[in-house]
Amino acid sequence: MKKISTMAVLVAMTTATAFAGSGNMANNNMNNNNMNNNMTEVVTVEQVRAMPDDSPVIIRGYLLRQNGENSYVFQDTTGTINLEIDAEDWGGLTISPTDFIEVWGEVDKNGMSMIEVDVSAIKKL
Repeated sequence: MKKISTMAVLVAMTTATAFAGSGNMANNNMNNNNMNNNMTEVVTVEQVRAMPDDSPVIIRGYLLRQNGENSYVFQDTTGTINLEIDAEDWGGLTISPTDFIEVWGEVDKNGMSMIEVDVSAIKKL
């Protein structure tokens, strides 16, 4: 009986430690920015362009260059789109154009021609 109790305690401690250590700044930013926790499907830049304003999105690809103070050009296999990334959304990451990344954010449509993603979290893959 003692072996079962000891084993249960060890499993509980290991699980708690794994979950506590699995968080990172990007995950914290996603939760703090009220992201839709049910949104788990990765979409393409092409699909983002067809989505309604304020739709939650996850995209994967490369950050090509900075386009302005908080504006960056992102590319996947279907095209490019501008991202708006505020300083607090970087989560301490340094990203180069060769880093494959995942971006969480919302579609931001400013008129018919201006479509970008307002980023709430980024992580390297």
